[in-house]
Amino acid sequence: MPTLPILPPALDEAQLQHLTANLSANQLLWLSGYFYGQATGGTQAATAPAAAPEAGISPTAQKLTILYGSHTGNGKKIAQQAAEAAKQRGLSAEVRDMNDYSTRQLAQEQNLLVIVSTHGEGEPPISAEELHQFIGSGRAPKLPKLRFAVLALGDSSYLHFCQTGKDFDQRLSELGGTRLLDRVDTDVDYQSAASEWIAAVLEKIAGDATGKTEASVTSGTSAAAVSPQAADTTVPAFTRDNPWPARVLESIQLNGRGSTKETYHLELDLAGSGLRFAPGDALAVRPRNHDPLVEEVLRAARLSDSAPVQVGAENLPLAAALASRRELTVLTRDVLERYAALAPHAELHGLLADTTRLQPYLYGRDVADLLTDFPTDQLTAQLLADTLRPLPSRAYSIASSLLAHPDEVHLTVGAVRYEAHGRRKHGVCSSFLADRVAVGDEARVFVEHNEYFKLPQNQSTDIIMIGAGTGIAPFRAFVEERVELGASGRNWLLFGNPHFTTDFLYQAEWQQHLKRGGLAKLDVAFSRDQAEKIYVQDQLLENSRDVFGWLENGAQFYVCGDKNRLGGAVQTALTQVVQKEAGLSADDAATYVKNLRKQRRYLEDVY
Repeated sequence: MPTLPILPPALDEAQLQHLTANLSANQLLWLSGYFYGQATGGTQAATAPAAAPEAGISPTAQKLTILYGSHTGNGKKIAQQAAEAAKQRGLSAEVRDMNDYSTRQLAQEQNLLVIVSTHGEGEPPISAEELHQFIGSGRAPKLPKLRFAVLALGDSSYLHFCQTGKDFDQRLSELGGTRLLDRVDTDVDYQSAASEWIAAVLEKIAGDATGKTEASVTSGTSAAAVSPQAADTTVPAFTRDNPWPARVLESIQLNGRGSTKETYHLELDLAGSGLRFAPGDALAVRPRNHDPLVEEVLRAARLSDSAPVQVGAENLPLAAALASRRELTVLTRDVLERYAALAPHAELHGLLADTTRLQPYLYGRDVADLLTDFPTDQLTAQLLADTLRPLPSRAYSIASSLLAHPDEVHLTVGAVRYEAHGRRKHGVCSSFLADRVAVGDEARVFVEHNEYFKLPQNQSTDIIMIGAGTGIAPFRAFVEERVELGASGRNWLLFGNPHFTTDFLYQAEWQQHLKRGGLAKLDVAFSRDQAEKIYVQDQLLENSRDVFGWLENGAQFYVCGDKNRLGGAVQTALTQVVQKEAGLSADDAATYVKNLRKQRRYLEDVY
């Protein structure tokens, strides 16, 4: 006959009874599950502990799943923020990563919050791929009991803005689910909209459960009620809304004379900022538009530079607002849609109705081009300011380790310059850093953490790093960090650029690391140094036996660089490597690589 376990000597039964005497049955059950999870090493840490249920709220009505699919970790942060806010309302919330979520569980959900980003032009992040495919298939179950809400994270500079969130929202509805709220699409500066969405959806759930109608949420109260920092007591003082004025310590052009590229190594001072980062994180820079471009926009709009405009709570001259508050170098669909309401041009409306023509029009054009192509007499200074999107920061992969360079952060920036539509164009932030910020000047910066592009926790794990051009940046940080830590895992770098003599970025450093053991292996591909172009993906195929051997030994695989030219080509090459070395079919090799991605052993920072 089974017996109850004897309490360890350190625990006193009388004390336990005293401590739990006033707890309800629900609270005792919760504690039982909590301590069981702690003892068994379960995943209870991912579940927000629930406060005692409010009177009148049934446990069934309270059950809430918060599901996130994130590329850099922003979705996870919002999910945790929502769970903390739910806890404060007495709601039991479970936070789940789509990457680890069983598709069979979907049919059991009752209240579901979906927080999902879109990667590139309408693609789901790796963690959301399987669930996204499942709900779009004929295998997806009917969901008549489901109540859901979707927060879509995206970047409106892409044509298929927030597409993954739109897909989830549409399919959950088609499967019979009922929306708690209309979908909310957020742009690069998502924090305020995310806080408002959390407050509104939790108010809806709590209000429905209690039968009460609570006060409506306004943007003035929601952010304070569930601020992004609600559960974090170590928030840095310098953030997106309050960037650090970092003094430029060094600015060096890395390319040799005659190169077709223009790459800068910048070193910025963080002393006194309290900003901390890990290799794989990014530094966001708040740029200013180039004065000549501001003047071109003003001429095309036929507006005075001194005309007053209101931008948020600020009153500024139009020229100042255009220089520091509005995006001028990139055109997006939402800007064209707002402008089309002011400019009754049939051609403009035709572009918006035909995506096959819209994308080619947007590519390489800026606000001055738009105003010149489709002039209107209806434009005022305030309407122009309201039509344009806010000027977002630009994020650059950090190229240094704090262990190697305390109180500093290093960047590797490629200056973007090109001719398009009869005018010379410049990347807003890259040209700002290359041309208009000298040593001794300041740049306003803050750290953007990338939870999913990190070194392995086990320092004995090998890593393979694939970088082209400025994609070398995070790998400089990786190797510096591993050297400082004395990590025993091997480091292998495969780097590509056009020419050996002018474009071998950080050449001396890599050769020193190779000599001293910081690099176990270095392979380079300089595409224009021979008649037949050679790229890093070709080096993968050339070293297929070693690549597969390292992977079978548990190595993590990293890719950084241009998404269109590098990301897909490397994935295809790696699949070919696996097919050849493991003797698998093409489908099985693709599954092998897909599993690497799901296990987060194949990690990308592509742009």
